[in-house]
Amino acid sequence: MQKRRSHKKSRNGCQNCKKWHTKCDESGPPCNNCALRKAKCVYNRPKAENFDNGTIALRSKEIERPRGDVGSLCGAYGGPGRLLELELMHQWSTSTYKSFCGIPEDGEYLQSVLPRAALNYDFMLNCLMSISSLQIARAIGGPESKKYVTAGLEFYNRGSSSFRTHLGNMNADNSHVLYMFSSIAIAVHLSIPQRSTSVLELAKVAFDLVNGSTSIGMMGMPWILNSNYPLRLYVSRIGATKDWIPPDVRVALEKLKEINEQRNKVASEPISGGDENGVVLMSKYELYEMAIQNLETCFAEEARGLLRGFGSAFPAMAGKHFTTLVNNSDPFALLIVMHWTIVIGMIDQSIWWLVSVAEPLAQEISDLLVAFHPDLAEEWAEGMAWVLNRHRSPPLTPQLRELPYVSG
Repeated sequence: MQKRRSHKKSRNGCQNCKKWHTKCDESGPPCNNCALRKAKCVYNRPKAENFDNGTIALRSKEIERPRGDVGSLCGAYGGPGRLLELELMHQWSTSTYKSFCGIPEDGEYLQSVLPRAALNYDFMLNCLMSISSLQIARAIGGPESKKYVTAGLEFYNRGSSSFRTHLGNMNADNSHVLYMFSSIAIAVHLSIPQRSTSVLELAKVAFDLVNGSTSIGMMGMPWILNSNYPLRLYVSRIGATKDWIPPDVRVALEKLKEINEQRNKVASEPISGGDENGVVLMSKYELYEMAIQNLETCFAEEARGLLRGFGSAFPAMAGKHFTTLVNNSDPFALLIVMHWTIVIGMIDQSIWWLVSVAEPLAQEISDLLVAFHPDLAEEWAEGMAWVLNRHRSPPLTPQLRELPYVSG
């Protein structure tokens, strides 16, 4: 008689994970699943322990990737977990990696170097399988996609638990792997089917994730620049001039600058923080001005087409203080983000995890401004209409689209 395989369940998972029939990482509240879906995370039992000094420590458990069969995950897919892993790594090495290539030299790194490095870092291996599973789910759609979405969440939960452990020990060997995990995590967040979360709320979390990834990149920058990841080459090719920006986009950006001059230059609230002394860094006017300038750079680079997907870096370029304004639904910050959705629309369609949010995000911001800031919406009606109409027009096509992927 065949011995029954043990099945590891989440005994202390949150209420949502039990409702979704998804394994909970028990690290919350919020757990990873609830954080990704922007859902309220509630546990039936308290997750904290009180100590004598009044501090509270959350229980945490480092989840190591099991050797061989992946156990509980494989049972849901009608075959050994290794076959699922093989399918997902094949998906990564033949298709998924391409959506993260910014320059041709990224191809060899993402297709060969990073997967080999991931053999030494379970969090990265789980991350590659997670985003590959979510890409398959997006491609096949329908009821059949559910098992791949579930697998994507399972792999990501495992990876993120181990990632947090390794992040505290960044070094020359793992810096590029940690940075790539944080970058691909953004795509995972945008790829998970959302049940009720608005596109704007999804974007707000993405802004935070981009800034977090940027911080990790800055921490490890000396090591990353000297790693196999061709970041140095990518940075050396930045330099598109404003001449690349299409005429109608230039007009729209100039109008944004005019609005900033008229509304914010004279009586602009100061933004504090950002350095260890708490010194005032810039006014709101200067913050908006910098964001618009960075938006110009994104338009120019996407129109030139040499650096594929460059426009996705706008949240990092605009910075944490601008992200705070976006998270607080600041009207003018949202208007700038609404214009950024045109950049997203210009990005190569093979960056599947990003391009689909462009038009829905623009429409939701427009609806929000009309509902909660009708006077401003009336004042900014021309610019808002231009954004919405541009989404319904033929896309702005960069000069270079298809990258000659380099593989080792």
